[in-house]
Amino acid sequence: MKHYFIPCLLLALAGCMKGGGPPKDPPVPAELVSVEVGPLKETLDAIGSIEADESVYLKPEVDGEITSIQMTEGSSVKKGDPILQIDESKQAAVVAEAEADYNYAKQTMQRSDTLLKDGTISEQEHDQTRAAYQRSVATLNLARKKMHEYTLTAPFDGILGQRNVSVGQYVSPQTVLVSIYAMDRMKLNFSVPERYSARVTPGQTLKLTVASHPEESFSGEIYLIEPQVDVATRTVRVRAIVPNTDHRLKPGMFANLTLTVGTKEKALTLPEDCIFPHDRGFAVYRATDGVAELVPVKVGFRTPGKIEILEGLKPGDQVARSGNLRLAPGRKLILNPATPSG
Repeated sequence: MKHYFIPCLLLALAGCMKGGGPPKDPPVPAELVSVEVGPLKETLDAIGSIEADESVYLKPEVDGEITSIQMTEGSSVKKGDPILQIDESKQAAVVAEAEADYNYAKQTMQRSDTLLKDGTISEQEHDQTRAAYQRSVATLNLARKKMHEYTLTAPFDGILGQRNVSVGQYVSPQTVLVSIYAMDRMKLNFSVPERYSARVTPGQTLKLTVASHPEESFSGEIYLIEPQVDVATRTVRVRAIVPNTDHRLKPGMFANLTLTVGTKEKALTLPEDCIFPHDRGFAVYRATDGVAELVPVKVGFRTPGKIEILEGLKPGDQVARSGNLRLAPGRKLILNPATPSG
């Protein structure tokens, strides 16, 4: 049995070598795309916070007891609409007293004018009477102005927040009565790195999204660039106005925003799925005479679906967009029809 086993094994090995098993490194199907040249918008992504165009916590200017409340929490108000009333009876008495003093001083002034013409009183006595009259006018105006402070009105058009007081409550100038927000347009606050500060100017537009409306993009316009660089973060604060007539944006929201900071007119670009990590950088497979060639590349700006190539390729180079996981340097390529880069 031993004599027959060895020849049979040798014959079997010879048959395998002659029989042509699976070919080594067969060609790989790959879709090729060309390196394009054209304008590329340089964008900056940032995170910002949203606040109302105007907002304030309303406080009374005087002490007193609340006698009535005309507001409804969460409702819209117009500038000048009454919100609540503080007991004004004491101030009304002060106004009445000031009016009586004014009427007396006015009559005295009229008599003084007549007596001065007749030469009955001196110019000095007439001046004293006039001064008393002017003081009564000022006192009456001040009393009437203070009377208005007992009626709290909306300082601007807006939406009322939570009410913090009730009828009968005694309030002081330190008491927060209610908040009000102007929300027809919102302010967006964000920061940009110092190196981009010269490329951000008032009037530039931007796009933003918020978590509550992830599928929708809102537009804004920059109107303020802080003149000073923050020495701690090396950033510049920027503020934009965002229209909000439907009030979907709320104060305190975070926003993801994209700002165009320039355009490269002759940028080299590829679909981003052509690029893969390689040796602490990136690389592509370039088609050279139907063979895959590994080419390290330096990349720049990214836009949705597209990436800028700074070094490693030239316009018109054919690069593999599919099959990268199966490719290797020197591997032959079978060309597949290109599909839209969408």
